[in-house]
Amino acid sequence: MWFLLGCGMSDVGGDFRRQLPSMIGMAGMFVATIFLAMYIRPWYDKAGLQAFGEAGSSQLRYIGLELIMIFIFTAAILMLAKYKKEWIIKYGIMGILFIALLYANVPIAHQIMVDDSVTPFEYDSNEKTDATYLTEIGMNQYIDYTQSYDSGELINTIRLMQWGMAEPVWTTELVHGTIVDESVELVVVPGPDTITISNGELIRTLSLSDGAIESTYQCLEVDENGEVQSILQFGCAIATETEDAVYIIDGTDNIHRYNTFEEYPNVMTKQATWKLPSELKTSTLVEAELLDNKHLLIVAETYAGVVLLNESAFFVEGDDIYEPVQVLIKSESEAGFSSMDVGHSNVADVKIEESSEGEQLIVFGTNDGDILSWSYSPVNEEVFAEESSVSIDNFANGIRDVRLTDIDATGYTELLVTTDEDARLLYGSSMVQKLIIDVDEGQDVAVTFGETVSDMENDTIHFYATTIDSSYITGNGERVNASYTTSSGVVDSSMFLVGGIVIEDIPAIIGILFSLFLMIMLYVHSEWYVVNTVGILVGSGVIVMLGVSFVPTLIMVFMIAAAVYDAWAVYKSKHMLDLADTMMNLNLPILLVAPQDSDYTMRTERTTVHSTVDEVNESVQHAPRERVVAKSNDAMLMGLGDVIFPGMLVLSTLQYIGGDDGLIMAMTTLVGSLIGYSVLMYYVGKGQAQAGLPLLNGGAILGYVVGGLLTIGGAMFQFNISF
Repeated sequence: MWFLLGCGMSDVGGDFRRQLPSMIGMAGMFVATIFLAMYIRPWYDKAGLQAFGEAGSSQLRYIGLELIMIFIFTAAILMLAKYKKEWIIKYGIMGILFIALLYANVPIAHQIMVDDSVTPFEYDSNEKTDATYLTEIGMNQYIDYTQSYDSGELINTIRLMQWGMAEPVWTTELVHGTIVDESVELVVVPGPDTITISNGELIRTLSLSDGAIESTYQCLEVDENGEVQSILQFGCAIATETEDAVYIIDGTDNIHRYNTFEEYPNVMTKQATWKLPSELKTSTLVEAELLDNKHLLIVAETYAGVVLLNESAFFVEGDDIYEPVQVLIKSESEAGFSSMDVGHSNVADVKIEESSEGEQLIVFGTNDGDILSWSYSPVNEEVFAEESSVSIDNFANGIRDVRLTDIDATGYTELLVTTDEDARLLYGSSMVQKLIIDVDEGQDVAVTFGETVSDMENDTIHFYATTIDSSYITGNGERVNASYTTSSGVVDSSMFLVGGIVIEDIPAIIGILFSLFLMIMLYVHSEWYVVNTVGILVGSGVIVMLGVSFVPTLIMVFMIAAAVYDAWAVYKSKHMLDLADTMMNLNLPILLVAPQDSDYTMRTERTTVHSTVDEVNESVQHAPRERVVAKSNDAMLMGLGDVIFPGMLVLSTLQYIGGDDGLIMAMTTLVGSLIGYSVLMYYVGKGQAQAGLPLLNGGAILGYVVGGLLTIGGAMFQFNISF
């Protein structure tokens, strides 16, 4: 709430010339409080000091709790004032203020005295592997293969590799075949427990546990006349095997089911055929994965979908004689899909080992920087559902890789996104950026975390960035074999943007002593400059504590509710005026004071808000043309909540948007609140008590929206909000 003490004016426009220094001074304290909160935020980040924990940052019920606590606090103050128990109010609030001062002064002392800058990540190894990279398996494994000749036969050596291990987990040798040449690359489709590998001639399914060959089927064979025959007119492009069938996609994007028989290994018979969507061009395959026996995920260049693997089909009339396949989820991208991953959801409430059977998250990345995701729950009635809390538009200029990982081995996953320039770890359900690591530009890449023996001993983890080079033919007609290069380095807690709490003895003692000094000064010399000093420090501490505790969307809900309450309390019930009278007469720093004259003192000022308002109304009514000069002890007063609420949105934006976009949005939020402040000054200048939050909060929210539209678009509201 805002008002002027001792100010009576009769002209409509008001005499702003004399009030201008107070208005500027109050604006300066407004900005200084928010900037101080921004200065100490890194310490709160490292300490992980969120009021309701990480999960609570996106839960609406805690905003309701905060509002209830405000109502209870206000009612308690008014009740105690009514029964003349001001001493309880004074000493109770002073105790609370001392604690609040510690929330500001201890972090400030640490920020000044302790070097807590983030340690930059450095790569310490770079290893090239002469092999063809195929696909990732789980969080920290991948499949590659090498080629060699043995007795005139071309052999593909399939390897399950683990980042950080020199030796393969297992190797399996597969004969390439006699019909297709070595230039035909392998296509791999991982499943829950197996991988299916095909090259147009042979389809082999391997166990993921040990690499054992479980089945072999032929797409091409040589008949008795020496001619090559195919089981399909347009060949076998992609294949995957379920418990009782092999599904093959041919060169014209038809999908065929071949029944298999446990009693007749390596034998299959044709069952049915369906037509894939025309947009799903498997000739531009990015990745494919068998989710379960009924669902096949296919990601092509511009189209991604989950295909239902039925057992039977019927013929239909028309140009396409085959029944269209059922596509359960689909997504299109004009820029093209760059990557995908399937794993335990990073916004799940349970750990990996506690999740329902088969419950996972599907994540896509696009070349123009979008993140798209679906939840996958085979045990639920709705198997697939769009996961809006993970989907982000315009996350970056471009995305090269998306991975679900568990960097800290907690059982909860994080989303690791590699852009054109760097890899960003989005931590927890709120997906705050915790780690940013530079990655070489311009190449296909796979990134992950892995733990070595030394990592386990030193409480660290390794980061791996694998850049992939495909095989190609030179201008001289020479073939350059595929390879990949893995760069790695050690990640420790000092590199995290959000880390553990750090409290040093000397800065902590200094912060405590300074807080005690201010409380003593407040008690023995409660002058306006003492009140302002304490108020700015308390305000900054509260701003950063609440700002880092809630995502911006919830902060805005909080601000709207508080603005409505503030307007009702000032204009309707008027109990906010009673509260201001109590605080002012007790000289408590729940108000900020901007004097209009150098000889202003709070120690003798006991004018009430009610009396001030009455005086203004009377002067306006009886002397409409007379210019009334304010008394020498006039001052502008601002409720501390009027700076805390806009400041919370500024800090929340920095916390949960982060990066350059977060800074831009934070500044537009601050500018928006200052615009609201300017409008507010017009009314305050008339000497009328005003509810500050409607204009201040409204301006801040508008500034946030404008900044969001200029930077990240609809992602400004996309947080995992729950009750």
